[in-house]
Amino acid sequence: RPMGSDLRVGQRLFDRGALLTPAALAVAAAGGHDTILVYRRPRVCVLATGDELVPAGAPLGEAQIPDSNTPGLMAAARDAGAEARSLGIARDRFEDVGDALKRGLEWADVIVASGGVSVGAHDVVRDAFESVGRIDLWRIAVQPGKPLAFGRAARPGQPTEALLFGLPGNPVSSLVTFELFVRPVLRRLSGYGDDTGREMVHATLADSVHTALGRRAFIRVHLEHNGDEWRATLAGGQESHMLSALAAADGLAIIPETMDTVEAGAQVDVIRIR
Repeated sequence: RPMGSDLRVGQRLFDRGALLTPAALAVAAAGGHDTILVYRRPRVCVLATGDELVPAGAPLGEAQIPDSNTPGLMAAARDAGAEARSLGIARDRFEDVGDALKRGLEWADVIVASGGVSVGAHDVVRDAFESVGRIDLWRIAVQPGKPLAFGRAARPGQPTEALLFGLPGNPVSSLVTFELFVRPVLRRLSGYGDDTGREMVHATLADSVHTALGRRAFIRVHLEHNGDEWRATLAGGQESHMLSALAAADGLAIIPETMDTVEAGAQVDVIRIR
């Protein structure tokens, strides 16, 4: 082949933040580059909290439920491009949560805890966050997921702080707030900038919905594309424990905080989550 017919001296092969596909790696090698500076995968530790939780598959005692948040959040972190480790289940005790956070800070860039961020006697995650770092934000006007905490903590031997996310304990709230607040952070840490990897579409609601006034709602819907139009149908029950509806959904329909009722036929923005 003629010299320079594909690559030329001084040619820029990739822009900063480009995804290195197999073909892109081959191009880099063809250009004589044996080393490339890349963003590493962010490291995420996932912690579940609650006296009522047992690992999935373990026998259930009285007033106990399987821990669905850990496998769900671990999978969500990996889907966003991160490495993920579990810190297990911490009891509703300040010392247990604090010890788990300290273990996570030895490895993680981001710690995601679920449960224990509300105002009850057993909600100790906020206090544990403050014992290892600081709280920058608590409570957000969204539905589902109002009791969300965010903070930062120093990491042993590292120049940068770890990010701490305290998500609600209800499983739908936990996964929806991860999608809205944690996923964009993990994508940015991975070098994608503001690209969350999610598409926003305009759709027609097939069902009427009722939400809490003053909180922006994210309704779990199933999307259908008919010609040039999208149609959004409720994927199931919208309560924050109904994981089956979230599993059936491929979109989150956004209902503004200024509305508490939206009738069927209304136009809404929908985040495609699959």
